[in-house]
Amino acid sequence: MLDLETIKKKFNKGDIFFISDFTELGSYEAVRKSLQRLATEDEIGRIAKGIYFLPKKHERLGTIFPHAEQIAEAIAMRDKARIIPTGITALNKLGLSTQIPLKAVYLTDGSARQIEVGNQTIQFKKTNPKNLSIDHQLSNLIIQALKAIGEKNVTDEQIEKIEKVIRNSQEQELIYKNLRNAPVWIRKLIMTK
Repeated sequence: MLDLETIKKKFNKGDIFFISDFTELGSYEAVRKSLQRLATEDEIGRIAKGIYFLPKKHERLGTIFPHAEQIAEAIAMRDKARIIPTGITALNKLGLSTQIPLKAVYLTDGSARQIEVGNQTIQFKKTNPKNLSIDHQLSNLIIQALKAIGEKNVTDEQIEKIEKVIRNSQEQELIYKNLRNAPVWIRKLIMTK
């Protein structure tokens, strides 16, 4: 039977895990029931159906939930899918926005779905393989952030911030190489400044 000690041997506080991580201990249904029981007893946290975490406790704040990016990456790893943050999430990660999105949207080659986590939503949007063809996180963030702003709305200040991010990266050459595969208007903005 699955118990808290077994989970603690396999995962650290704050880690996300799934029913499938324990199916070697019993049937899917038996593991699901054990995890549900542990969540009901507040031994583990439940993020969404079939998605759990080993809680971190804070003296004043109580249970610390994993953030949206951590949840999205765990789901992508489990599903062997690629993901790219889009919109406000990409802008925030690049420092182009201080707004923390209530809806984190990711492009994926995995299943399209939406997960509610407290007052936040994580959405996976199915996309064509071309949008996932660049295998470099910072390059993808730059492209998605600029797409979110829109060709006609990009300011010189935003371009300067992006160029600073690129200059501070250890992989400038790779980023510029990857940006050759971006839409033409993005190439013109970044590559010709």
